[in-house]
Amino acid sequence: MSESTSNPFELMIEKFRQVVREEIKAALLNDGNGKLAEKDWLKAEELAELYGLPKTWFEERGRAGDIERTKPGRYVLFKRRDVEAYLERNKAKNGS
Repeated sequence: MSESTSNPFELMIEKFRQVVREEIKAALLNDGNGKLAEKDWLKAEELAELYGLPKTWFEERGRAGDIERTKPGRYVLFKRRDVEAYLERNKAKNGS
């Protein structure tokens, strides 16, 4: 009778926990369409993939002070809205 003393709903509760964990993970990783969710801070490699420009282009703009950047640890990060603002300001100059 030792099994009857355990919670009979434990299996169901564990299944709920598993589903909730999977849903949270999916929400953090993508937007439901299989694309990565938008992040506010991106590395030069991520920006290069996103905008189709070389990562060195972003690194150079960051070093020149054209696009604000930060280095909270190992990686240099760029704020997405700063990059988009720079690209918008300069698209007429580049003939885009």
